Amino acid sequence: MDLAYQGIRYILSGKKSTILLWLWTLSVTFSAVTSNAQEPSEKRKWIGWGSAYGSYEQDDLKAEEMEGSTLELMTLHRSFEDTMVLGQALLDTRFEHHFLDDQGLYHSIKARVIHGYYSIGFGKSIEVLDSVEHDLIQIGGSLELLGGFGILQFDKLERNALGEVVHYGERFGTDFLVGYQLSIYADFDNAWTIGVKSAFYRNTLYIDYDEVEGRLNHIYSNMFFIGTKLGAVDCVPTRYMICK
Repeated sequence: MDLAYQGIRYILSGKKSTILLWLWTLSVTFSAVTSNAQEPSEKRKWIGWGSAYGSYEQDDLKAEEMEGSTLELMTLHRSFEDTMVLGQALLDTRFEHHFLDDQGLYHSIKARVIHGYYSIGFGKSIEVLDSVEHDLIQIGGSLELLGGFGILQFDKLERNALGEVVHYGERFGTDFLVGYQLSIYADFDNAWTIGVKSAFYRNTLYIDYDEVEGRLNHIYSNMFFIGTKLGAVDCVPTRYMICK
């Protein structure tokens, strides 16, 4: 019994193992709720763009703050009557940074990571302006946990004071995305949606240079999005009224 317990503790002590367990739990939960939940009352799809923020660390360097760009394709964001929210999306994040270290060595860093992720959380929208036929304006928001998997592309170049260049070349890797996000949106005429979103990550991208390891910490991102919305309206057709 003690041996089995120690084995489980050893497996969970690794960061990647913990993330894998977290993602597995999220996927099981996501599958369970999607198979048993009621039909979604609202569906949204959007394209988002904005800025990503993080830092770069290396064994022989102090941390450097980085700013990049992020694009998102929300393929499906579903809201249910019981306030549950489920989402699935593709996320494209890019960082590019150039700096001189304390020894006068020039560094040029380029990174790109494409993630596919799922999210689960809670959300609610309310009508602020409606008519007999349409929900003209709705304001809503959601708070969600997210988890996903991505492919990393990385390129690094160094140049000393004499102009000698060391190009490490392109490196590729994989990454597990874990974090949470807050979205605020407005729906118009039950057809269009616009909003803003902030996402916060516990996400470190590791790059191996053979003798030195680099670490790109993707900390958070902010974005604006616009897309389509499909949902039920309050109009109920009768013999005296036709809903459009």
